[in-house]
Amino acid sequence: MLVRLALAPLLGAAQVPAPPEVALEWRAPAGCPEREEVLAAIARRLGRPLTAEEAEVEATVVRESGRGFTLRLRLTAGERGETRAISDPSCAALADVVAVLVAAAVEPARVPAPAPTTAPEPGEPGTAASSPGPAAAAASPPEPAPEPASSPEPAPVDEPLAEPLAPPPEPVPSRRSKKPGGFVRVHGGGEVGAAPRITGAVGVAGGVLWPRWRLEVQGLFVAPQATAREVAGMSVEVRAGLFAAAVHGCARLGRGALEVPLCVGLEAGAMRGEARGLASGRAAAQGWLAGVLGAGVVWHAGARWGVWGAVQAVLSPVHPKFELDAVPDPVRLWAPSWASGRLMLGVELRFGDPW
Repeated sequence: MLVRLALAPLLGAAQVPAPPEVALEWRAPAGCPEREEVLAAIARRLGRPLTAEEAEVEATVVRESGRGFTLRLRLTAGERGETRAISDPSCAALADVVAVLVAAAVEPARVPAPAPTTAPEPGEPGTAASSPGPAAAAASPPEPAPEPASSPEPAPVDEPLAEPLAPPPEPVPSRRSKKPGGFVRVHGGGEVGAAPRITGAVGVAGGVLWPRWRLEVQGLFVAPQATAREVAGMSVEVRAGLFAAAVHGCARLGRGALEVPLCVGLEAGAMRGEARGLASGRAAAQGWLAGVLGAGVVWHAGARWGVWGAVQAVLSPVHPKFELDAVPDPVRLWAPSWASGRLMLGVELRFGDPW
């Protein structure tokens, strides 16, 4: 019994309640900083760990398709509170924003003043001068030390925060523009099916660029090629080439420096043919109308220029037929195929591209 009474002050002093957990709720996708990392960042800015009495923080980070991450923050510090929504390509940057805002809200740190204490008077129980002998200590338990006199606590005063909540760091500016851009391009390559033989083609293009669409206007020249045919025992050479203009609408797929345009368009023009080897042969031009399907790749090698390549399929329901007027029936000399193909390569210059 005496032992329990003697150890009572020590047992009471050992039962100190555990400090409450910091009121920080942090929810973020995989790959973002953990809650402990956010608390460590706050502690670095405060110079000490954050306590639950200083602030309540609810921070949620969600991934936005094509725009990085968005932070939704609710922060309460004392009598003040605020709600923010901030977007940034980096999740780590948003975690740093939380640390900056919390540190700005709770600074300066409120350090409680130490409780006043009084020195014991000589001759009071518990001092070395009046300590009882061994027999007296065994007969009666030691008297508890007198509680120090405490001065009355001052009335609580609601002090405003020394500094207003600091604005969040400016998010990294996006390279995308809200306005459409433009481009010009020169290109060339090979063509098969529209001329009598495999030939070359060159063209120019220009148009308007949106983040995920492009509208193109093209001009095309397919170099003339010749083929020979026997007509009434004579060798006749037919030579034909194409001039055309087209309008293409394209979806801009891909990301970063690699763009994949998928295009559909309408092409119209004229094919010029000439028969050589006949006294009555003459040049003639006939109409050309075709639909174009294309798939390409654009490598954005620089901020304003890129390398373009495309494969195009050309379907021509209206195409010319070069014939020789003869009696009794006309003789067909040559006609292009209803389907042809092109492989093109070029360089384009972009202006204000919102990609």
